Amino acid sequence: MFAPRETMVGTGAQSTCECLAAPLAEMLDELRRVVCGLEDHEYTRPMGPVFLDATIGGHVRHCLDHVRAITEGLSAGAIDYDHRERGTSIERSAAAAAAECESLAASLRALMPVEAARGVRVSVIPRRDGEPVALGSTLARELAFVLSHTVHHNAMIRGMATSLGRPLPGAFGYAPSTLAHQDATACAR
Repeated sequence: MFAPRETMVGTGAQSTCECLAAPLAEMLDELRRVVCGLEDHEYTRPMGPVFLDATIGGHVRHCLDHVRAITEGLSAGAIDYDHRERGTSIERSAAAAAAECESLAASLRALMPVEAARGVRVSVIPRRDGEPVALGSTLARELAFVLSHTVHHNAMIRGMATSLGRPLPGAFGYAPSTLAHQDATACAR
């Protein structure tokens, strides 16, 4: 069994966002490499009813919107995941998405020395009527959420890219806990 590492106490990297921001930045680096391997017509192709006619570009834009919500929300005073611009160049152009992945990965690396327990405000829309709710959270908790959210969408991107016959890195779209379990299982054999 895996014992979780405490991130809110201690010194050095354990009290900062490094343990969350660095893996999320690495995930964006990997996403950038995947996106760079796609033609725009593949990137923007609706993938049929199995994927709700979504596009790889739509999933990438959605993931990057969440990372941007954190990086911009810290200076704006609130993280707002529901304020997203749809139909942007990031959704239509693999090159634009790759550039944004690189830019946001750099922004995440800049967050690594920030205190993990730093309080943040989060705005969410929990109902269809669009009325936002303000919540208190920490930067570390929000980075953990976006890390998990990105894994989830990368898994869908994996399915879409695989259906296009595109090769992918072996671990792309898998949760870190799944990879750790696979490693532990392989070592036990």
